[in-house]
Amino acid sequence: MKYQALTIGLADELFSIIQSLLSVYLHLIPASTTRDASYLLEQNVFHLLIVDIEYLRSVHSSDWLSGIRRISFAPIIVLSDTPEQDTHLLVQLGADICVSSKYHTIIADLAYAQLRRYTEYNHYSNPSGAEVSAFQIGDFFIDPARCKVKVQGQSVNLRPREFSLLLYFMRNPNIVLSTKQICNHVWGMSNGYDYGIYHPIYLLRKQIEPQPKNPSYIQTVRGFGYRFRPYVETCDKCEDNVRKQL
Repeated sequence: MKYQALTIGLADELFSIIQSLLSVYLHLIPASTTRDASYLLEQNVFHLLIVDIEYLRSVHSSDWLSGIRRISFAPIIVLSDTPEQDTHLLVQLGADICVSSKYHTIIADLAYAQLRRYTEYNHYSNPSGAEVSAFQIGDFFIDPARCKVKVQGQSVNLRPREFSLLLYFMRNPNIVLSTKQICNHVWGMSNGYDYGIYHPIYLLRKQIEPQPKNPSYIQTVRGFGYRFRPYVETCDKCEDNVRKQL
């Protein structure tokens, strides 16, 4: 198994060139639209993103880049026809590097450098270790190896039981999960589902919800179970100003 990179908007010829240069280190997965890319990011672990800003502009989706950091902390390399002009704004939106799409070898070298730093920081001994690596989804960051959690950038201290519950939710976002599923997968419980789930849900909500009595993140789906939604809608005026400049 190789590390995975997601590419967004790369022309077929450029994708093939980059793939050939990085095939030793990375398995590249192309996304043809921003919608496809968002879905893939929510469902899979990626160690690198390569985005063509000219494509985003052509489909009037430059603002899509600003939402990536709510889904993933993987390094983002942005390809641009005018990197000297675009770097400042793109970095503000979450990019790590902006480089000309003409320099194929440089793109490959930078991709390798970013991948090396990211995987070493997360203590990946190999790609299969991604299951225990730190990741971001929505307003939540979790680091299973270090037992760290942040919600909207603020550290949250959880007991092991609630930590395991949140980790399971984060690996299954926007899916209705039954109490039986949760108890089986999180704590290995074979019975006592209802009794076993109510209190941990209550305690987790107290720690992560802005209003625990009116939860936004962990929603009760009556008669079925629970759904974890990692986003709370916010309005960021500074981010809006940056978008307008692209």
